[in-house]
Amino acid sequence: MSEVYEKSPFLLAYIKWHYGRGLKELFAVFGNFLWFVSNFFSFKLLLKTLFYPWKRLGETYEGGLNLNAFASTLIVNGLMRAVGFCTKTLVMLVGLVSYVFLLIFSFFIFVIWVLAPIILLGSVALSATFFVI
Repeated sequence: MSEVYEKSPFLLAYIKWHYGRGLKELFAVFGNFLWFVSNFFSFKLLLKTLFYPWKRLGETYEGGLNLNAFASTLIVNGLMRAVGFCTKTLVMLVGLVSYVFLLIFSFFIFVIWVLAPIILLGSVALSATFFVI
């Protein structure tokens, strides 16, 4: 503990830490979680490769005037691009839902963090009144 906190009475030092350094560290943790979710789902890469074939699967057209081979290659490559698009879109939607859930969860944790000392003091005061009555 730093000297600033050691020179203050315990309750005042706790309040300084809770609403000062504690909040900074809480926001740093929130930032780390948000960074993790965005990198885990790799939104940039998924957007960049949204219309690429799924897992780079596809056929190459050999050339010439073979219409069956051309149609087969066109259909397989189109299907692989459609599968890639659907899969990447689904992954991005799951990532977006996770990101929004994490933001909402972080907000509730922030509210709990801010109100925790007040709730603690209120519950101690309320419990003391039960012993007096």
